[in-house]
Amino acid sequence: MYNFGKSVNKVVIPELSEMAVLQSVKDAGYNHKAQEHYNLMESLDFYYNNNLDKHLEVWFASESLSQVPPFISSCVPRFAKARMMLYKEPPKRMLAGEVSDAYNELTYKLNSKTREYAELSWLLGCCYMKTKYNEKKQRLEYEILPKVQEFYAYGDTEPFGYSYEIESMDDTNRRFVFWSEQRDNMEGMHFEYDEKGRRYAVGTNQDMVNPYDILPISKVEFSKNSYDVTRTALHIAIAMTEIALSVRFRLGQPVFTGIEDGQSKLSAGIDNAYMLPEGASFNYVAPGGSLVEMIEATKSMANQVAENNQLRIRWGDATGNAPSGEALKILEIENLEARESDISVFREWEHQRYEIDKRILEVHNVLNLPEEYSVDFAEVNYPMSPKEEREMLSWKLDNNIMSQKDLLLYYNPDMSDEELESKLSGIMEQNQQVANSQQPQSTFQRILNGAGTTSG
Repeated sequence: MYNFGKSVNKVVIPELSEMAVLQSVKDAGYNHKAQEHYNLMESLDFYYNNNLDKHLEVWFASESLSQVPPFISSCVPRFAKARMMLYKEPPKRMLAGEVSDAYNELTYKLNSKTREYAELSWLLGCCYMKTKYNEKKQRLEYEILPKVQEFYAYGDTEPFGYSYEIESMDDTNRRFVFWSEQRDNMEGMHFEYDEKGRRYAVGTNQDMVNPYDILPISKVEFSKNSYDVTRTALHIAIAMTEIALSVRFRLGQPVFTGIEDGQSKLSAGIDNAYMLPEGASFNYVAPGGSLVEMIEATKSMANQVAENNQLRIRWGDATGNAPSGEALKILEIENLEARESDISVFREWEHQRYEIDKRILEVHNVLNLPEEYSVDFAEVNYPMSPKEEREMLSWKLDNNIMSQKDLLLYYNPDMSDEELESKLSGIMEQNQQVANSQQPQSTFQRILNGAGTTSG
């Protein structure tokens, strides 16, 4: 089963009592290792480019990998970035219809985390994010949790508790964190525990209670994972390592026949000849198959997994011309459609995370946030040719979608208000001169000239 975030991570208890909860946590300590699904760990390794040699060593004899370094495929993070474009640009988060500078300052690292979080959610099928208030730095911080166990009361569809392992260099003393929310007149709990179920207070929280009452962990869940991308990355790494070995031995593998043990280690060189015993022979045995065919087969695997995930791979144009923005939109139409589905998933997560942020800031007496929250995701901008860009900007200017000031800022976003007013005054003066002389130059071109650009 590859659906990491569902039944693999689920712990169901018969009743919601403190003793039953603690017993289930104790049992989870024994079984937590088994819950770490191998495919999840493999996907994380390929996403972060960690420990990849160990995944290849299984498929090669040790002597083979001593001849060439294993090929490391980086297609998993590249596929993830191409597929999850939702957070390519930071979204606009609105509180009660307005941008809150105070909230943005408290969450200024959120945007740097969300893109990675979105990519892992797509890759793993399910991913978690913990919100924490840093008292020392006086800001909210966010931690991505790919591996989390969920605790359910029998018959419930929403978890009342989460646990996850604390990263440690010592694998013999494994520790976990447990959070539960307030339910049925039972206080929410928060503590660390070991594999034997022994509990430990976190910091000064000697009572081991959840100070927020709610779970400080939000979750994104897709209908499926993208493990096929990881498996294809492994196939590509194996194939490319095989190709490297083929290149390494392209002249052939030296083969001696009719020689006793120890006699095959003979000196060779341009000015040195092999001296073979009578009846012995020497030859090079070249590997079979075509390197071109192997490369094309590898590309075919990559193309197939790309199509399975609403993507297209552009291997290059023989003419050297890059596709235009409109051409890219056509190529990526399936990905754009998938993006619409992603918006609904992550808009729900944004609201879930905001409620957590709101509660934590209230408990720490930092800021009272309004109930109303909305998020506007940035549109996908594909690269345009200079001609396409000019036509787009000219159309916006002619149809009053963009002002002359907006056009100047488009090319010079760091212009001050004084510089803008000076440029606009000069453009107005030039417009009058053009009108008097009947020079056939468009307003758009004159603004470009004023902005210090050329038509190209």
